[in-house]
Amino acid sequence: METLDEEIKRFLTYGSGEGDGIGYGIGYGEGSGSGSGSGEGSGFGIGYGEGSGYGEGSGFGDGSGFGIGEGDGIKSFNGKTVSTIDGVATVLTHVSGSISQGYIINSDLTTTPCFVAKAGNCFAHGSTSHEAVRDAQAKYEESKPLDVRIADFKAKYPTLDTVALNSDLFVAHHILTGSCLMGRKQFAQEHDIDVEHGYMTVREFLELTKDAYGGNAIRELKNAYANG
Repeated sequence: METLDEEIKRFLTYGSGEGDGIGYGIGYGEGSGSGSGSGEGSGFGIGYGEGSGYGEGSGFGDGSGFGIGEGDGIKSFNGKTVSTIDGVATVLTHVSGSISQGYIINSDLTTTPCFVAKAGNCFAHGSTSHEAVRDAQAKYEESKPLDVRIADFKAKYPTLDTVALNSDLFVAHHILTGSCLMGRKQFAQEHDIDVEHGYMTVREFLELTKDAYGGNAIRELKNAYANG
């Protein structure tokens, strides 16, 4: 049976689970000697380096220091392993398939409960598992070439007369064009679109958005339908 650390390692096997970021932690360790953060990253450290630390001969987390540091920052928080996921210091406490549960370590050393989901090589945090899965999937879809995103859209909505939920098209527009959430909300408000409960056909969606932000991608999608 896998240990939690093994499950976490497997969960983070694919994707950019490590990188530059701010690492914070608690866990004072007595001792002297040099210490360095392992992994990849860049920056400067507080209490980092040979013989440094808070108090005589003491250091943070086996002398590795904490803060914005060379390395990935603190690797342990209250005795638990810290993973840098999408640049966010995160402690995972439970892993189940492509979804995990844990908490984010904030800059003031408080914590925020969260879920983390992965799709392909993309990760996303969320306050609920549904939110994390949705955002991870959206990141994964966005990473695909436009022609693949168009093909995926057509596979889900085969004809121009296919009726779709406005909420799904709201997300699809972001995947196709990279439109921001605020911009889409403003557009929906200006055009009196009921994002939460409304429906429209693919044809209506394309006509409505072909001259808005990301219109080039929408027009390519429209041509794809025209060309079969």
